[in-house]
Amino acid sequence: MASDHAGKPNEQTTDKNTTPTSQQQQQQQGPSIQWPPQSHPPQVCYPPAIVPPNAQFHGYNALPPGGRYGPYPYPYPPPGPYYGQGYIQSEHRHPCSGACRCFLAFLILVIVILLLTKLIIWATLLPRFPVFHVANMHVTNFNTDANPFTARWETEIRIENPNTKLYLYVDGMEVFMNYNDKYDVGTTWINPMFMESKNKTSMQVVINTGESAHHAVPIWIAQDMGKDQKNGGVNFVLKIKVWVTLKSGMWLWFRRSLMLNVECDDLKVNFGNSSREGTLEYIKDREDCYVSA
Repeated sequence: MASDHAGKPNEQTTDKNTTPTSQQQQQQQGPSIQWPPQSHPPQVCYPPAIVPPNAQFHGYNALPPGGRYGPYPYPYPPPGPYYGQGYIQSEHRHPCSGACRCFLAFLILVIVILLLTKLIIWATLLPRFPVFHVANMHVTNFNTDANPFTARWETEIRIENPNTKLYLYVDGMEVFMNYNDKYDVGTTWINPMFMESKNKTSMQVVINTGESAHHAVPIWIAQDMGKDQKNGGVNFVLKIKVWVTLKSGMWLWFRRSLMLNVECDDLKVNFGNSSREGTLEYIKDREDCYVSA
């Protein structure tokens, strides 16, 4: 008997621990699923929309035509203030801003194209200044005692066009005979000329002074030249202003006009025994004249 009473509680205890209840089964299986499913989703209720006082200004109506807001019974929520402000700002945008930007970009593009074209042409043609060289000089009628001072310079100048693809047009040339690199004692003009590419020519420049009082040399300058003449020689400097134009052929159009300053220094004229005539002192490999723009 004792064993029977002792075994029953054990069996009941085992049944409680091993047999799950219906409530535990439902918790393990999850919520019940309705079948068949509903044809329409459950209706969602939105809170009433808050219409701002300036809703008409932003383009929102209190109620759209038809009295409904699409499939929902309540109005749509109003947009944030960011979109409204952006729309208002776009209305005040200047209509010329886009056109001005396009015009500025086009102008920059044109300038860049022109600069590149000029650079390519310059690199292709390689324009160079003409070369001037004094070959000989002879002075006659050199009289420092006369008033006004009289003299005649006959100078042979060689000109070279070093450009291989450019023609040289000498539009005008004004020549000055300068004493002691300070005072002009004579001047003249040379007729225009034309030179082919890689071509050389020579011209005879004649300068007379003392023919009129308009270009008369001051007496004290003539006296200084007389002192140098008695010492054996007088130093002169030949200065030339040249207006030139460089032009290319038909295949690549190029034209450039310049005013060049030419300076031929160290031209010492020796008079020797004669006081009225002198010749240029001979110098082997005499340097060319200095040319600058």
